[in-house]
Amino acid sequence: MQWSLPADRRRRVVQWVGFGVCEVALVLALFWVHEVLRGLAMGTPEAATANAELVIAVERSVGLFWEAHVQAWVLEHPRLVDIFNWIYIYVHLPATLLFGLGVLCLRPHRFIETRNIYLTLLVVAIPVYRLFPLAPPRYFPELGFVDTVKLFTSTNYDAHADTLLYNPFAAMPSMHVAFALFVALGVIRLSRSRLRWAALGYWVLVNIVVVGTGNHYIVDGIAGSLLTLAAYALVPRVSARLPRPSYLPWTGIKVDSW
Repeated sequence: MQWSLPADRRRRVVQWVGFGVCEVALVLALFWVHEVLRGLAMGTPEAATANAELVIAVERSVGLFWEAHVQAWVLEHPRLVDIFNWIYIYVHLPATLLFGLGVLCLRPHRFIETRNIYLTLLVVAIPVYRLFPLAPPRYFPELGFVDTVKLFTSTNYDAHADTLLYNPFAAMPSMHVAFALFVALGVIRLSRSRLRWAALGYWVLVNIVVVGTGNHYIVDGIAGSLLTLAAYALVPRVSARLPRPSYLPWTGIKVDSW
């Protein structure tokens, strides 16, 4: 079947497809670089345990140590455990990528800024993992915590302890929460729907999920949320001060035609 689009339109479609493929490849490549660096940044079990004891003590002092109560409530509802495990394992990365693809297709002129916010989250988290290794709640069964993912599914993260991509002490900040808020704020900023504020429900849900599965403390979610808020506040301002390119990266499309 012959393509009926005019030559200039056809060329522009090819340019946009090329731009999308290159950007997706870049984001995925940098995500896996982040995973490797996160593994390399793993601290010692002794430091991670000491930091966890500090976090628990601080949370107790301010009345924020609710993690065991949240998980106890979750464990009373087996179906909820299954849902939370599924969300924790399977939703985190796909939801972030789908949001990015949505921006790329529907708000392409905002994609580079959004991509840079995402990459900022990845970059900033690495030194924090190294400077503050933190054993997650599931490492403390004596406090009533259960590793729901390991206990109720066939997934056992600790089975990969000898691999480069594994860092059991990368709990602070919670990147599940950071990326959930990244998606929620992105929808709010870029959507025109009156229902866009409902996207914050995803962020609230992920906060409950990471605590309910025993993988994060409440302060991990707070830290992840603050990281995202800072990235959204600073990256656009920094980008505005940088020279604007004449052409869209990876293509011959002029910026003025975005």
